[in-house]
Amino acid sequence: MTNNNDYNSSVNLQAISQSQFEELFCSFYPQVAAYATVILDNKTAGEDIAQEVFAYVWEKRKSLQVGVGFLSYLFQTAYSRCIDHIKKNNRLEKYAQESLLKFAEEYHMYLENDCQPLKELFSKDFDEKLNALLAQLPEVRRQVFEMVYHEGLKAKEVSEILQMPQRTVESHIYLAMKFLRKHLSSSDFLILILFCKFF
Repeated sequence: MTNNNDYNSSVNLQAISQSQFEELFCSFYPQVAAYATVILDNKTAGEDIAQEVFAYVWEKRKSLQVGVGFLSYLFQTAYSRCIDHIKKNNRLEKYAQESLLKFAEEYHMYLENDCQPLKELFSKDFDEKLNALLAQLPEVRRQVFEMVYHEGLKAKEVSEILQMPQRTVESHIYLAMKFLRKHLSSSDFLILILFCKFF
């Protein structure tokens, strides 16, 4: 799970080795991919954005000056690329595009509020609401999500435990998050995603 130390910790990109960068990728890619996926409401596009972000950071590592925490910087970069993606996607109707942009702005606003522990941003009855919503999911989908959220497992680990194709696990996670997005408040949902390592 992500914590404030992860969010605010800095990284010396100028001195980082390829193996160290690969470790950072393994640690932070799931959060960045999940962040972009929820903003764009498209898993493939979200994963592509996350990969682009890390490729950009690696390519520009010698000249980048990351004044904020590294994970915070990754989110900000992904946010900008998501906005560009939304604006350039001519297939979106104007209303849908405006809704996605508004959601992205709200999401980013909550990410930047790092003056208090992230879990304090949850509403007081969050767990009760979440459990009630999870009870409405199909049994397997609920089980998959709970393994990710409560046990901190990744899709690959869930796949191995349940002996289920990883893509099927990822589909269950995506559909569960899509359902929760519709029924949770913006603040609860936007922070929830930071506590799950989906991919």
